[in-house]
Amino acid sequence: MHFDLFSYIIIYFRTEDIFCILTAYYKNIKIKEKDGTIVKKRFSGEEAVDIAIFSDVHSNHVALQACIDYCMKKGITNYILLGDYVSDCPNPQKTMELIYVLKQYFNCYIVRGNREDYLLDYRKKGEDTWSKGSGSGNLLYTYERLTDKDFDFFESLPVYGIFDPKKAPGFEYCHGSPTSTTELLFGDKRNTKRILNKQKTGLLLHGHTHVQESFSYRDKKAINPGSVGIPWNYDGMAQFAIIHSGRTGWEDELIQIKYDKSQILKEFEKSGLKEYAPAWAALAMHTIRTGVDLSEAVLLKAMRLCEDELGVVRWPAIPEKYWAQALKEYYIDLSGKDIPRKE
Repeated sequence: MHFDLFSYIIIYFRTEDIFCILTAYYKNIKIKEKDGTIVKKRFSGEEAVDIAIFSDVHSNHVALQACIDYCMKKGITNYILLGDYVSDCPNPQKTMELIYVLKQYFNCYIVRGNREDYLLDYRKKGEDTWSKGSGSGNLLYTYERLTDKDFDFFESLPVYGIFDPKKAPGFEYCHGSPTSTTELLFGDKRNTKRILNKQKTGLLLHGHTHVQESFSYRDKKAINPGSVGIPWNYDGMAQFAIIHSGRTGWEDELIQIKYDKSQILKEFEKSGLKEYAPAWAALAMHTIRTGVDLSEAVLLKAMRLCEDELGVVRWPAIPEKYWAQALKEYYIDLSGKDIPRKE
């Protein structure tokens, strides 16, 4: 089925928001450059480019919709998508639908993340290493709900891109680092400085760590927009960034917004994801509720408990009882809620 822009707005937005969105969209005259960039001609005559940056959605389509709503009201028509679109939350097809609509009607520059790599590798290697359980059940659940269209889309994505518009300085973008979807770039770390030194441009956009930050080193900058879907810190508010072209380069705006967490949390209960990966789903729900990520700590604890009792541990085959025990030791129940601590 084909939708034009106005159909998209009517379908995806509340009635009371439509006037606000269309007003914002037509507030500026928009000129499409040859490179596809939408340049906004402001009333002052100054040309500007605004670009929204989304990363680490992790199938949280409710948070993604809230971020799109925000950008639509601002009249933003350029988007950078930095990977990890699916896994961890229920109903990945809903997230993919939003990405396809965004891609069809707006200017999107898209790379893949490590989760897309995991899913592609699993398909290529024979689909026989994941199983139900908190070790890999979340990935299996996601894999079984993706379509050939989704896999073809992931396969088509690069891991790194350079954006070089005529009306603003260029920049580079990736999920982890320009050469790896799994490399962690934290501000002020040695590898981050090394990579910035090698940059062809003065700005690198990256995700993966779920830590929203803007880090400057010498005359270059790295911006992590944070996570849309499994955000750390800020009480679990959805996170993204907008960069604005200015006379001296790009100005970054780090954004955190509230959204209806109850909607995505209800989907965990009804989607079957908790049956595939009970403890891992609980950890995702806990992070959504609180902005506190304990997934690595609980995983390591479950592995130690398994090794202590059985003498060996091999991911992902960690019996569920060790996951449950590890969750309990971190005061999290299987609904992702905090267990009250005794005084």
